Amino acid sequence: MLKLYGFAVSNYFNMVKHVLLYKGVEFEEVLTFPGMDPAYNAKSPMGKVPCIETENGFLAETSVILNYIEAAYPARPLLAGDDWQRAKMAELMKIAELYFELPARRLFPEVLAGKPVSAEIKAEVRETITKGCQALTQLVKPAPYVFGEAMTMADVVLRYSLLTCKLATQAIYQWDVRGEVPGLREWDDMMASAEISQQLDKAMQDGMAAFLEAVKTKA
Repeated sequence: MLKLYGFAVSNYFNMVKHVLLYKGVEFEEVLTFPGMDPAYNAKSPMGKVPCIETENGFLAETSVILNYIEAAYPARPLLAGDDWQRAKMAELMKIAELYFELPARRLFPEVLAGKPVSAEIKAEVRETITKGCQALTQLVKPAPYVFGEAMTMADVVLRYSLLTCKLATQAIYQWDVRGEVPGLREWDDMMASAEISQQLDKAMQDGMAAFLEAVKTKA
């Protein structure tokens, strides 16, 4: 059986878990915090989560894992359409990562650990996320999903990238970025109402205390 390494507070872990649950793939979760166990690097070379264990070995990096799952478990496809449509999905997923998820992480020292982030970094992050919102406005017109009537991988990746972004921007700027993109708030609410999303959000809330303790121990 496939094994999924990671922890419930990780949005990247939840991207993979959401897809596995959606596709009905049987898997076992293995609680793993990054950087806590040197032996884990034998599974994930950079020590990052998530990582999956298959009958062929281990696989790391979320986008790579998602592509593997889509190919290995084609039931309920999430990258449907022609080459152009799949490329546009990949474009949106990359924008979600580069202009929402990753810049928001630069605010985490203050958001999660109370360590002040400089005004310069805060300004840079806000500028980057603003550009991301402008890109989404150009690319996304939910109907009701970002690429039409059916959910795709892009919806899953954007949803969990946006979770990280919302947490950081609301805490630092009191800014709901969803208001910057027409239809994004309604789409986000729809995604959050899905049974799988609710399951993962609850697990995230339940696992937050253990995660913060792990962060404190590592520090």
